[in-house]
Amino acid sequence: MNQEACRTCRKPQPTLQCESCGAALCKSCREAGGPEAFLFYAKLPPELAHTDYCQQCYALHVEPALVIYRELMERARETYFFFETQKRALPVLRRSKELLRVENCGDRDETILRLAFQAVEKGFNSVIEAEVVSEKIRNGGHQTMRWRGKGFPAEMDVERLNARG
Repeated sequence: MNQEACRTCRKPQPTLQCESCGAALCKSCREAGGPEAFLFYAKLPPELAHTDYCQQCYALHVEPALVIYRELMERARETYFFFETQKRALPVLRRSKELLRVENCGDRDETILRLAFQAVEKGFNSVIEAEVVSEKIRNGGHQTMRWRGKGFPAEMDVERLNARG
């Protein structure tokens, strides 16, 4: 860092640097971001992949993205989810041909939520023909489960779906 003072508070000899714009920062002025704040994005935009931000870059890049991410997450929690074993005809308005996939999830609920999040990202309100499976992973005397899932995003006629009970 070739700057002598923190960009925010002007203290001399800052120890950090904004990973977005390169401005010098002291530890107390650093805004923390990082990929862990956006875990469900399939592909994280490069401007959100940093861990150290100045206040300006955080306000410009991270805060608006967090608002959008939280809105998508809330919609994902309200997404309709139908397994491939569904026998009744569904009131599908449109269906994507692109198959959604998630791998290496910790549990069944996370797998379903990740599929729903991907569907919401693409502008759909449901996941249909979904399959969620687990596999046992043994490591010596320790055993764990890994979950994976797949399904198609679709747009449901919510009124017809709710009317049929």
